[in-house]
Amino acid sequence: MRQIFFVCAMLFLSGCAYKTGVEISQESLESVKVSQSTREDVEQKLGYPMRKNEVSGREIWYYDFTKISANPFGGNVDESVVIEFDKRGRVVKKYKTQGSGNQNPLLR
Repeated sequence: MRQIFFVCAMLFLSGCAYKTGVEISQESLESVKVSQSTREDVEQKLGYPMRKNEVSGREIWYYDFTKISANPFGGNVDESVVIEFDKRGRVVKKYKTQGSGNQNPLLR
């Protein structure tokens, strides 16, 4: 019985987690410069985006990231880094937002 408790405690403390997507650090996001960086620059620094969209002539790239921690007291992450480009392919806006659209109930 003691061994089972020890194994369970180790799994709990090890922080096992489910991860999907691309985690973009704040430092990496800051390396993308508004009005200077191009699509090629962003792809080189952050990689190919998880999804793309076009709205009002702007191309929008999304880097979604989800982490569900084994810790029942929190540590879950659901976020997207969003990069918007103008028609010339230059960055006009960049930001990190909470919620990538993941429907997992553990993220609520």
